[in-house]
Amino acid sequence: MSLFCSQLRSKPPQQLIASRSKTLCRFYSSSNRTIQANKPPSSFTEHDVLFLRQHGVKHAKWHLTAPLRPESRVKLSYGATVPAKELIGRRILDVVRDSAGNSVVLHEPSLASYIINSERLATPIYPNDANTIVSLLDLNPSRPGEDDQDDSGPPFEIFEAGTGMGSLTLHIARALYAANPTFPAPLRRTLISSPFKPHYDFTDSRGCLEVSPEDQSAFDAYASSRRAILHTLDHNTKHARAAYKLVRNFRRAQYLPAVDFHVGSIDEFLSRRLEQTGGQPFLSRAILDLPSAHENAELVIKALHPNGLLILFKPSISQIADFQAWSAETKQPVRTEKVIELYATTTSEGGVHDSSGGRHWDVKTVVPRAQQGEDGNKKLVQLKYPLKKQRLRSEPDIVSLEKF
Repeated sequence: MSLFCSQLRSKPPQQLIASRSKTLCRFYSSSNRTIQANKPPSSFTEHDVLFLRQHGVKHAKWHLTAPLRPESRVKLSYGATVPAKELIGRRILDVVRDSAGNSVVLHEPSLASYIINSERLATPIYPNDANTIVSLLDLNPSRPGEDDQDDSGPPFEIFEAGTGMGSLTLHIARALYAANPTFPAPLRRTLISSPFKPHYDFTDSRGCLEVSPEDQSAFDAYASSRRAILHTLDHNTKHARAAYKLVRNFRRAQYLPAVDFHVGSIDEFLSRRLEQTGGQPFLSRAILDLPSAHENAELVIKALHPNGLLILFKPSISQIADFQAWSAETKQPVRTEKVIELYATTTSEGGVHDSSGGRHWDVKTVVPRAQQGEDGNKKLVQLKYPLKKQRLRSEPDIVSLEKF
């Protein structure tokens, strides 16, 4: 695929980057509930999502749980299960036993591991590519109260067309998180525990949950106070609902308040918004993950502020060439900043290998089998080899354009 983009910045620190000249190693641990001296780690609660490492005969198996509910059971490998109530109240790195007697270590998933191991209705934008796109968006949100000009101005709005699984949606929402006011804890508890309304068409995600009128008014009041908003649109209601659940279940809906989900056509959504703004642009960034982006791009470009960025995520360079030809023929007010062919990365099967870029290796220190059981000093041997269970993905392309 190809990525059409304007400016390239350094990648987020969460991303593992491997190249011929540099090798990085991350030892897996929780990214949120860290263990500090003289301070016990917080315990897992209802609605948390865990990453479980189940010890087996030869290799450990990793499992991403659904949000924990006291009455549910978590299915594991080897036909084993573990009651969710035995996980609630536990802490990071605690060990429990499954129904088959295997030890199970409790972890919290990283964003990449969460994306790779979640169920999907659509092909995801893998974490390595999503991090690249977020970097190209050049997002520099300030916290509320830091900049008078930002606080008094209109909100910073991003438009994503092609929600799909919701992978890129979640990555962008995380980048916008600091720009918005604090989300009240009681509302957050309501957000993660409320069921969907029956037969809701998901035209707009603001009213998709069964909540009291008072809570709905509080949600709407918070939404109007946001300083950074991601609008993500898909034509498929099932995709939008699944993506909403994906964002809501990660870290107890920490990044959900910044996102508005929509179902429908690009023209319908943008025409309505442009009518509300009197034809004035309102978008600072836009991302199109569509097979024929030029069929919808004209209205997107019209809605972009001058100096706004438009990014296209394409499966081939020829599709980017088609877009550039259309842009030149129709005299669109955009300038190509850069076209990037993303590296062909590898995705390991399951587990903790979370497609954060580069080729995964197994590096371990062992005692040779011939020396096992012998008394005295045993010579340790290091084994280093690339993991075999890796899928090589085709190179996507990205193109970035700046509106003038």
